[in-house]
Amino acid sequence: MATVSKERAGYGRLLLGVGLAVVLLGGLFLTLDVHAILGALSAADIGLVALAAVLSLLAQLCWSLTTTTILEGVDGSLPRRRIQLGYLSGTFGKQVLPFGNAGGSAILAYVIAEDLDRRFRDVFAAVTASELLVFVGSVGVAMIGLVSLLVSPYAGLSKPLILAVLTVSVLTLAVGGALLAYRIHVVGTVVERVAWLLRATIGRISVRVNRSLAPHRVRSGTDSFLTAFGTATGETRRLVVAATVAVLGWLAFSMALYVGLLAVGAPIPLGFALFLTPAAGVVTLLPTPGGLGSTEIGLTAAITVVVTSPPAVVAAGVIVFRLVTYWLVVAAGGLASLYLSATVWHALD
Repeated sequence: MATVSKERAGYGRLLLGVGLAVVLLGGLFLTLDVHAILGALSAADIGLVALAAVLSLLAQLCWSLTTTTILEGVDGSLPRRRIQLGYLSGTFGKQVLPFGNAGGSAILAYVIAEDLDRRFRDVFAAVTASELLVFVGSVGVAMIGLVSLLVSPYAGLSKPLILAVLTVSVLTLAVGGALLAYRIHVVGTVVERVAWLLRATIGRISVRVNRSLAPHRVRSGTDSFLTAFGTATGETRRLVVAATVAVLGWLAFSMALYVGLLAVGAPIPLGFALFLTPAAGVVTLLPTPGGLGSTEIGLTAAITVVVTSPPAVVAAGVIVFRLVTYWLVVAAGGLASLYLSATVWHALD
């Protein structure tokens, strides 16, 4: 009965997320000239659209290599191709589930651990480390974009505002890096205190929660995670390679936006694309699958403010970008999931 209840709740969240995405996308089309959007899409440069698709897939390849590189620091015997397929399959889960991006590390780790028959804790620690590197890479690319806009100011952007955002980004990256490098043990303390609070409240009405959050279990889990995290990030050369590939992934992903808008005749400064693409990741944390609807609205609004192209044409460019960076990735991830499922079942037979 509990399992059925959980499944119903899961389907309910999925339907809610899809429904919200449909409403947001409907609102976007209703507020703009639909005929103009369709006209811009039909007139799009097919060669540039194809290039944007290649750049999107290249970004996924780079990020999967980041995960592979870090995981090999934990276990060098893991098959690289299976990790990359597992990454694509996990990305499929992230993109189709509401709040999927918020729980991205756990989803990726679960898929990879299940497929490779490895302990979830160890894989989760390595995947968390790789996702942190991808996040740091996004901040780095955003700062490159801001510096580019400072050097070659764009009329639609305020130079003091760019400088302020750049300063905040640098400080955030520096403080976050210092805490992660020198105070990683604080994570264990925070987890233990949160677990104590949950056990003292929810644990009073749930026996399962009370048992799961017993101090010795929490301490054992955090110690295991931190040990695996330290193993995964213990080699400087490996971290540098993984971080470099992560940055290359964000450069390719940002170029997909730049090229997608160029395909419909709505060019933007390259520096703006480098900043905007990582920044748009914030709206993917909303309760729609892969930020569907919210990302399209956010990007269209942000770009329309600083360019002279009509909003409908900008929206068409954003749709091209989302077709190659969301729907194409979902399709690739779905195929990877089918392949892994087929091979896993074949192995069980």
